[in-house]
Amino acid sequence: MPDKKISSLHFLTPQPVYHSDFFLLVENALKAGIDWIQYRDKENDDDLFFKIAKEVLGLCENYKAVFIVNDNVEVAKQLDADGVHVGQQDLSVLEARKILGNEKIIGQSTNHLNQIIEAQKNNADYIGFGPFQFTSTRKNLNPIVGLTGYQLIFQDEMYQKNPLPLVAIGGIGTKEIIPLKKAGVKHFAVSSAISSAKNPTEEIKKLNDLIRS
Repeated sequence: MPDKKISSLHFLTPQPVYHSDFFLLVENALKAGIDWIQYRDKENDDDLFFKIAKEVLGLCENYKAVFIVNDNVEVAKQLDADGVHVGQQDLSVLEARKILGNEKIIGQSTNHLNQIIEAQKNNADYIGFGPFQFTSTRKNLNPIVGLTGYQLIFQDEMYQKNPLPLVAIGGIGTKEIIPLKKAGVKHFAVSSAISSAKNPTEEIKKLNDLIRS
């Protein structure tokens, strides 16, 4: 049974097909202190998705990191992953829970308060909330949340009744950490800030130092 403590820094993998050193990137991120990997893959077929996910899981196990599968609940079940992250158009939290059981971590993407309240009702373990700002990492981007969006959520009475861990996502790098922390954010999801960095190891150190400061 995984520890359901939600990490302060989540690394969302880039599309494997677009990154020539994908597995090296993942391993170096783990070596640098990443303890939560969410494997995202919108391009490959089911067989290759499973094959890559299995290898990423092995790396996470070697470094004792949490391994989360994006969207694909069946693969998460087959691999006995630590959990799954679902979007608004994917299998619901309730359906994912029926498949994976209560011990697994289930997160859900949200973009506004009503979606957050629904995730609370369905007993999601955490929510991803965003996008904070424009990001080229994701196609069909939801409306931008901005700093004010986070401030309003943390002040909302409905959210405060069951304040699920909220993970900020969308165009987040070192410059965004401090303003978001001041708004109340304690958990951050990054992708291109690490995968596109000249020195991913140094970038991860900077991110963690800012989050923990």
